[in-house]
Amino acid sequence: MSYKDCFDQERRNFLRVVQRSGIAMGAIQASSLLAGVMMARVAEAQTGSPNKSVTVFMPGGCTPAKYFPTGTTLPTQSTPLQSHFSAGRVALLKNATMMNGGHGVMFNRFNDPNPWGKQSFDVNLGKVLSANSNAPVKWLNLGTTAVSELSRDNAGIPTITSPQAALDILFAGGGGGGGGTVAPRKSMVDFHYAAVNDLKAKLGQHEKQKLDSHFNAISEIEASIAATNPGGTCSAPPNTTAVGFDATSKLMTDIAVLALECSLSSSVSLAFGTDEHTHVLDGAMITDTTGAYRPRPSHDSHHNQGNPNYAGYYDQDVRYYMSLTAQLLDKLQAKNLLASTIVTQVSDMGNVDAHSGQNCPMLVAGGGVRGGVIDVGGLSQVALFQTVGLALKANQGANGALFRNWGASTISGLF
Repeated sequence: MSYKDCFDQERRNFLRVVQRSGIAMGAIQASSLLAGVMMARVAEAQTGSPNKSVTVFMPGGCTPAKYFPTGTTLPTQSTPLQSHFSAGRVALLKNATMMNGGHGVMFNRFNDPNPWGKQSFDVNLGKVLSANSNAPVKWLNLGTTAVSELSRDNAGIPTITSPQAALDILFAGGGGGGGGTVAPRKSMVDFHYAAVNDLKAKLGQHEKQKLDSHFNAISEIEASIAATNPGGTCSAPPNTTAVGFDATSKLMTDIAVLALECSLSSSVSLAFGTDEHTHVLDGAMITDTTGAYRPRPSHDSHHNQGNPNYAGYYDQDVRYYMSLTAQLLDKLQAKNLLASTIVTQVSDMGNVDAHSGQNCPMLVAGGGVRGGVIDVGGLSQVALFQTVGLALKANQGANGALFRNWGASTISGLF
């Protein structure tokens, strides 16, 4: 069977499941959660290639000798990834190049050096994969720090930094992510309960348990949002800015996994900070020269690696960022999503002291990935995006024409 036939078959399977369920199509269109439940019913009956994507931005580069292993044990900067690396679920890309490495060019991180009028990797995959899967939200661009140019649909799309706004987009349905905040409204569980309650009578016991699990996950995230900021916008209080980065990173990771688990989107991006490195790391505390124990702006350690007052801090920064990646992989694995999802991670530079794009730490994890260390011989993020897109079969099927061809170069041995 051709890939076009496969994707057409997926659509027919979806419509057949809806018809057999007895649920009106109008109800499904009115409730993105209900649509996700129906898509999950189709997906569970199918096996095959990965069909979901998470694109991750991590700032700050690395020290290659402290990031890439010479054997099976990861060194100090990448050690949080050890369990996934040992299991063969992570490929670390050595000698990769980030075109236009340095500060202030976030529009290049998920794109090529000339991104104007073009779609970024996460948005382009969203338009293809979510169209293939009938997911109600085409892409979801989440982050900890305001930035307007990382994700692009010809023009820049503000990163969603409010967890509440992210939930509103997910469970209201929509064409894609975007910035701004949405006024608090009634619980998402309450909002969709009437539509989904009718479905429960038509589900098997396993699906009922999964549906209850979805609701519980949503309720837990909403409770976290309420605890962080009862006002509903989830911006950190002025006197606890440092607490906001770590808490928001973890909460956005939960929302990203929830979007995939509930089949609400097939393409999610996570930006942990920006390439300006002005965000403050509460997960990386220091004792400053006055003896005060405080959170440190990310940029502090980058140009002070020879300063004895900052000894080991850069290693700590990189290790902390990798712990966020490990947490994402842990959560995807716990939800049985990692095998059907490709996680693609890039940074903004290699040597942060020189602002160089060479030896930029990039990694790929999840479905179909051949783990280990792969020397890519200087290839850039453009070759990486082309390779991952082809692995997701984004260039094939009824929506294959929507895939942005990133060029002829690919990374051999990655899948």
